[in-house]
Amino acid sequence: MNYLSQFTLPFSGLSEGKHQFDFKVGDRFFAEFEGSEVEKGELEVRVELEKRSTYLRLIFSINGVVQLVCDRCLENFNYPLESKRELLVKFSEKPIEDEAEMIYLHPSAFQVEIAQFIYEFVILSLPIRRIHPDGEDGKSLCDPVMIKKLEELRYHGKTLKEPDDPRWNELRKIIGN
Repeated sequence: MNYLSQFTLPFSGLSEGKHQFDFKVGDRFFAEFEGSEVEKGELEVRVELEKRSTYLRLIFSINGVVQLVCDRCLENFNYPLESKRELLVKFSEKPIEDEAEMIYLHPSAFQVEIAQFIYEFVILSLPIRRIHPDGEDGKSLCDPVMIKKLEELRYHGKTLKEPDDPRWNELRKIIGN
């Protein structure tokens, strides 16, 4: 059995109205997505399905922690993640290209697979710049050895004296340098 098949919402036998589904997402979930930015995490996903005769509304509430790599020191750190996203499911006889926050299913469909949507919502909830948060004392929790090395290699605005190349002298006269 495919691991991601457990992230499927069967809606055909449900009455109109709101229904709730809960899922746990962990390391195995992220391993199913090749090249995933997240490899480890523990998330709880609550999906509220609102069934109507012509559409379904899915509201995803995602809470937990994912492990990210710090952009500054390259060490792993836990990032608390909280996200709420909505997805609208409509039905159509003809194939229609999915839109942002809206997908189309054939009217004979009886379930909707949501694993890809959970993954995408998690990735979209990550910050662009991923660095360790500051500690209670206001200091960075980054690896101090790496921070020291970065400071040593940092450019401090001093201009380097380049050897004078006489081939450029005539050009410098023209541009005024």
